[in-house]
Amino acid sequence: MKYLLLLLLSFQACASEKKSGPVNPLPALNEIITVETQPGFVRWVSFAIEPGQETAELWCKDQQLKHAPLGQGRRFAYIAETYFSDLKPYTCRLILKNKTEIPIVNFLVKPFKYKEEKLKVDFRTVRLSKKDLKRAQKEQRMLAGLYTQSASEPYFNRAFVAPLDSFITSIYGNRRVYNNAHKSQHLGTDYRAAVGVPIPAVNRGRVLFAGDLFYTGGTVIIDHGMDIFTVYGHLSEVKTQAGQIVNQGDIVALSGHTGRSSGPHLHWGVKIHGHYVNGYSLIEETKKQFP
Repeated sequence: MKYLLLLLLSFQACASEKKSGPVNPLPALNEIITVETQPGFVRWVSFAIEPGQETAELWCKDQQLKHAPLGQGRRFAYIAETYFSDLKPYTCRLILKNKTEIPIVNFLVKPFKYKEEKLKVDFRTVRLSKKDLKRAQKEQRMLAGLYTQSASEPYFNRAFVAPLDSFITSIYGNRRVYNNAHKSQHLGTDYRAAVGVPIPAVNRGRVLFAGDLFYTGGTVIIDHGMDIFTVYGHLSEVKTQAGQIVNQGDIVALSGHTGRSSGPHLHWGVKIHGHYVNGYSLIEETKKQFP
């Protein structure tokens, strides 16, 4: 019931999609499909290619994205819309070696209104000392480098699942006010979890990072391939290590109350080619590839 309520809340602005149905998984060769999306959502698209076009570059806006085989003569990609979207429509296209451009999908971006919440946290995690600021900035540079190391093809061969079946204390996209002063956005999903609850991997992948970070405390980051990453934060104990291949359901950590946290819980984030997106949109979109 909690899961259904969350989906209702997160996808209420997608009602128009029901009229046109899901993304057509088998458009004809050179057919341009049109897909509706929203800020902070991801969409799965598939497209036909001619022999010799397998190495064509896929570009959306000014960003090159990974795509992978989907049977003979077909490819697929997961295309994320930033939370900070300008809401302008755009076209993704294949660029061949001879610089020929082939449009494959038109995106229409619909607005989505996110809510606001107020939190009280440790004062030092909001107004950082010089030492803490230096640490946080160093960690961000380190993570930026790690996020360039995703596998070109997916590790997973089934749909993603939620990490926990527990009460969701904060949904993706909430605008946050810390200590009645500092404002930011919550680009993840928070689950109620006492210290020590086992945390499973939501899909198969390679552990990219397992350690401690200033903001998210004990943290595990998993690369699922194609620039799709999941993040597990505020952990009390990490039970995996960087480089390890984990399967869906493998326990990678225990929940906790570390980093910038207002209480024991699990923070789950999903990052796709540089954009933190609603994890439940990834779950729903992977069901289209793996029904």
